[in-house]
Amino acid sequence: MAFDPIHALVGQAAARFPEHVAVQTPLGDLTYADLAARSDRLARELRAAGVRPGALLPVLTTDRREFAVAVLGALKAGAVFVPFDLDGPGLRLRDTLSGTAAEFAVTGADETERITELLTTALPQARRIPVDLAAPADVEPLADPHTPGPDDPAYLFFTSGSTGAPKAIAGRMRGIDHYIRWESALLGVEPGWRVSQFASVAFDAVLRDLFVPLTTGGTAVVPPPGLLLDGAELGRWIDAQRLDLVHCVPSVFRGLAAAAESADSPGLASLRAVLTAGEPLAPADARRWFARHGERVRLVNLYGPSETTMTKTFHMVTPADAERERIPVGKAMPGARIAVLDGRGRPSPQGTAGEIFIRTPFMSLGYHLRPDATLEAFVPNPLGDDPDDIVYRTGDFGRILADGSLEFIGRKDHQIKIGGVRVELGEVEHLIRTHPAVREAAVVPVKDADGDIAHLCAFVELTQAVEPEEVGALLGGRLPAVAVPQVFVPLERMPRTISGKVDRRALPAPTLPRQTSTTPYVAPRTPTETALVRIWAELLPVDEPGVRHDFFESGGHSLLVMRLLSRIGTEFGVEIPLQDFLAGPTVEALAEHVETAMLTGGDSLDDLLDSLEGLDEGEAERLLQGGSA
Repeated sequence: MAFDPIHALVGQAAARFPEHVAVQTPLGDLTYADLAARSDRLARELRAAGVRPGALLPVLTTDRREFAVAVLGALKAGAVFVPFDLDGPGLRLRDTLSGTAAEFAVTGADETERITELLTTALPQARRIPVDLAAPADVEPLADPHTPGPDDPAYLFFTSGSTGAPKAIAGRMRGIDHYIRWESALLGVEPGWRVSQFASVAFDAVLRDLFVPLTTGGTAVVPPPGLLLDGAELGRWIDAQRLDLVHCVPSVFRGLAAAAESADSPGLASLRAVLTAGEPLAPADARRWFARHGERVRLVNLYGPSETTMTKTFHMVTPADAERERIPVGKAMPGARIAVLDGRGRPSPQGTAGEIFIRTPFMSLGYHLRPDATLEAFVPNPLGDDPDDIVYRTGDFGRILADGSLEFIGRKDHQIKIGGVRVELGEVEHLIRTHPAVREAAVVPVKDADGDIAHLCAFVELTQAVEPEEVGALLGGRLPAVAVPQVFVPLERMPRTISGKVDRRALPAPTLPRQTSTTPYVAPRTPTETALVRIWAELLPVDEPGVRHDFFESGGHSLLVMRLLSRIGTEFGVEIPLQDFLAGPTVEALAEHVETAMLTGGDSLDDLLDSLEGLDEGEAERLLQGGSA
């Protein structure tokens, strides 16, 4: 199969379209001519400084224009680029940066205080080479850019470290070339296509964000900070920017799909395709999307660990898929093969779950300086007898469907046993997400004092208030009783890793169900407390809640909090943040928050009291309780 270094393909596009915008950001644009000239200049500076082919080169910048220049300059000099997301956790950044033992580092022209601190503590001896977009670019092109072999290393990306210290995945040159050619051909990408650049620079998805447009004469378009968190605003931005192609994780797509249900949602007239990867794509989200946009916009579901270079399977999603329990991740792209094997290394029968193995010459080179971890994950093909026929053992469970497509089930390390029953946490999460009120779910085991798993706790991101009993009923008919979570904890937003996946390490500590309260009864003393006590009595299984009784100890549960805060918003016209309520879940504390919010929000408490003047005590109480005076 033909191979071209990816920087050579970008160079060919730059020669054809020098005045086209290559990278568009809120900070400004970068043309192909500028990208080529500035990456040539950086390559010269790297060589002059002593950077040799194969040297690790950390890249620390927040400007995606500088990032593109740094990556191409590194490749032209023969260096192995190692991108760092400066929004990541400080200790992780320091440790992974220190682990490179690099002698040089590329930084942005405006080196931030954080970059200075990181380099001073992690790589104090490293020479810093800035990318300065304001400096004059070289006129003469680089005469001899590095010509790598197809199996030479190109980059390091660090895993999330869910099983311990992060491991650095070393990607090979032909792996990038293979994937970018495949996706561009699949979608028919042409010069002028505008492609989203959403992925973190520390996740290998950034490679397709950048190189699909940059090898075809298109534009990588970077959104303003924080836009991915608001599906409606993101949709309007995609529409305004006339994007042709969007790459995103399913949780970002979920926001777009939810916004599509709004009567004023944008038509996304320019959008041609959305490719999702990194998490399961929910059928409910696909259903919402198709209801608004039909099949005009191609929806493609991808699967493949970073160890195999970006993704290795694809499925063109149809409206019929939206009625399945799971949307398949499809069949292997050309140049890859998929096998689902049982515990003895034999093919699992059709429809039977097994571990997913991937065979491809375009996989990564393994884990940098971790031969033990590499040998554990990159193993001889169990279906053959050639020790040099290496496959990647994903640790994921899946099954082959009747049409030969692969269905992803969950992670191998997310299996647990409760009371002797084997439970797949991914299966529980998938079923919870099928409820229309649930946007996202993460299920974790809770251990008792003896260290045994006592029950499951589900953290949920909701679109609306819902009773846990309702969700439990949905699960009860499909799961063993021990697999139905006993505790549901609503989160305003699920924590995410830099790759966009749910960050399980950042979830709050799960707790056992609360016991009955023994707090003495204290009657309400103000109109606000009286109204709140009435609401609590309507929601909780108690006749006379006191103002100091804990909401949860009075029979409340986590999802009921959403109904409580919704009622408060309706009756008082204020919004109480979830964190404020959880800090003091009593009528007494909540009344203080309500009164403060009313005073600062324009509806003065004095105005409310003034409206009660002239009424007798019974009439005033009825008015406060929603009756008519």
